[in-house]
Amino acid sequence: MTSARAWVATLAIVLAGAACGGDTAATSSPAPSPANSPSPPAGVSFKLNPEPGVTAAGTILVTAGATGTTIEVKITGLQATSQHVSHIHIGGCQERGSIAFALNPVIADGQGSADTRSTITEKYPPPSGHWYVVVHAGPDMQGSNANYLLCGNLF
Repeated sequence: MTSARAWVATLAIVLAGAACGGDTAATSSPAPSPANSPSPPAGVSFKLNPEPGVTAAGTILVTAGATGTTIEVKITGLQATSQHVSHIHIGGCQERGSIAFALNPVIADGQGSADTRSTITEKYPPPSGHWYVVVHAGPDMQGSNANYLLCGNLF
């Protein structure tokens, strides 16, 4: 009885192999090519320029996604533990325009460095016109706090 079961099991394996193409040379599935694989969007970097008399400087990294845009502002040389309002404006640092999007506050650490990310639900680049980022002098838009501290064109 045991040899009959072994024979039936062997026959089942052979038939299954033949049904799956076991008689032909095996071929492997093609590996996905890098061109067909989705890759994360690459960011575009822009300089964040200080206003006259300001010693801080930084960069803006813009990363366009499928449904929005991430703006990362990195600054050094700020006053330690200071806080600053930031926005995206329409226009450019030389031809200033109105506020388009609020960004997260820029908060400096104890050494005067900040790294702040914000995500907006608009695609970059804008369909018309230009954007620029402003970091203001203080934590609100009152008096001298509203002055531009740093400005960077996103074009």
